[in-house]
Amino acid sequence: MHTPNTLKVDLYNKVQELIQSKITANHKSLSALKESVASESKSTAGDKHETGRAMMHLEQEKVMRQLTTNQKLKSIVDRINPEVKNKTVQLGSLVITNKISFYILAGLGQMELNGQNYFVVSFQSDLVQAFKGKQKGDQIIFKDQSYTIEEIL
Repeated sequence: MHTPNTLKVDLYNKVQELIQSKITANHKSLSALKESVASESKSTAGDKHETGRAMMHLEQEKVMRQLTTNQKLKSIVDRINPEVKNKTVQLGSLVITNKISFYILAGLGQMELNGQNYFVVSFQSDLVQAFKGKQKGDQIIFKDQSYTIEEIL
C-alpha cells in the first residue's frame, strides 16, 4: 500500500519513464530515418527517388518536432520535486477529488498505477485552470460537474 507521498513519487517516476521512453523512441526513429536517407541516396536517381527522399525528410521533421516537445516536457518535469506537498492546486500537485485524480505535470493523459487511474495533465489545461489555487475541501464546478477536493499532495 502506498503512503500519500510514495504514491506521488511513484507516479512522478512513471511519468519520467514514459517521457524518457518517448525521447528514446524519437532518437531511434531519427537514426533509422537517417540510415534510410543515406541508403536511398546511393540508389538510382529520378522522380521516384526524389519523392522517397522528400517523404523521409518530412517524417524526420515530424519526429524532430515530437522530440523537441518531449524534451520540453522532460525539462518541466525535471524541475518538480515530487516530495513537496502542496496546500493549493498548482504545478506539481497530485489532486484527489471525489470523482477523478489528476497530477499536474504534463499533458500525457491517463495512467494507471496499482489499479487506480490518474490523469497526468498540463498546467495550462482547462481542468487545472478551474482548480488552480483551490484547497482541500473546496468544491469546483467544471463542465457541469461538481468536484470536491479530498486531498492535495
